[in-house]
Amino acid sequence: MKRSAPPRWRRVLRLWHRWFGLGAAVWLLLLAVTGSAIVFYEELDRALNPDWRSIPVAAAPRTPAADRAVEAAARAVPGFSPRYIDLPDKPGETIVMLGEIDAPDGKGGPAQVFADPRDGQVLGWRRNDVVSFDRRHLMDTLYGLHVDLKLGPAMTWFLGLVGLLWAIDHIAAIILAIPSVKAWRSAFRIQGRGLNLRRVFDLHRAPGLWLAPVTLVVAVTGTVLAWPDDSREAVRLVAPVSERLHEHYPSKGPPPAPIGVDRAVAIATGHTRAAADSVLVVARKGVYGVRTFDDRDLDHLGRLWTYVAMADGRIVGQRHDNGQGAGDGFFAWQYPLHSGQALGLTGRLLVLASGLATILLCVTGVVLWARRRPKPRRS
Repeated sequence: MKRSAPPRWRRVLRLWHRWFGLGAAVWLLLLAVTGSAIVFYEELDRALNPDWRSIPVAAAPRTPAADRAVEAAARAVPGFSPRYIDLPDKPGETIVMLGEIDAPDGKGGPAQVFADPRDGQVLGWRRNDVVSFDRRHLMDTLYGLHVDLKLGPAMTWFLGLVGLLWAIDHIAAIILAIPSVKAWRSAFRIQGRGLNLRRVFDLHRAPGLWLAPVTLVVAVTGTVLAWPDDSREAVRLVAPVSERLHEHYPSKGPPPAPIGVDRAVAIATGHTRAAADSVLVVARKGVYGVRTFDDRDLDHLGRLWTYVAMADGRIVGQRHDNGQGAGDGFFAWQYPLHSGQALGLTGRLLVLASGLATILLCVTGVVLWARRRPKPRRS
């Protein structure tokens, strides 16, 4: 008996899914490989560079010497000024400073400096704009490739578009994967033998269905993180969205004699009664943004911002990333969900599994297309 042709709408979905998959396979494969690696970025970078990322636990100071680290970094890396200082969260960790090298010859750029929290001594540093797979740069390179292929904002925007189309494709993929309501269980099974067409098809379909909720979340959050401004404008149509407080402070530049990072941290932690996570140096606004841990945090990062004036140590504002309403809450969840940190180790393993499944989907999708292509006739 001849099988009836599928409905027109199903043929349209199949056409979309096929050509989107072929067009996006390289990009999704790249995002999946790099994303799977950086799920455990800190742990892997620390294992690769223990001399930069760790000190003896027994020697860890109660208060890290951030100011001395900033001064030592300026001597070790001429022209370097930090914009973000990540303080040790646990005994044995080092200070990590992210900033820019201002070089008169035009050879400056973003850099990362690692310092000993006991005395501020620089343990090592690396450029963030290079592509290198040696142990010093491997994890940083993978992170940069995941964000924008080290090509800048235009590529970030393009990868955001890939994420948006991928999120839309989830609908088509799920509908196509389930042959009928009665036979839905078969879509979750892997059958066939070896690498015959049936088994390749099931390897393409079943893992995608198993992890579809996770990959959909990764696709949506990846789009939001790549398109922060556009996403905010879109969410504002339905709910208010607040900006970080320092964006509204007047631009006045740093004072001649700033109080320093150590003093700002002491003021903020004394006010919040919580440990400090990191410091944002907002020189153009004349404030330090000290981030401390809080019960409302959604991941492993301190999300309570206390803004301290560089000139006199006054607390000029305070805000948690969760904000006040649904719009703020939506954006607060994006990074914790995308990284898996919102669910701790379980969440990170789920994101890792979704990355590995996406790699399998890309490979098997291309194989299916290649095997199903009509073979040219021989004369």
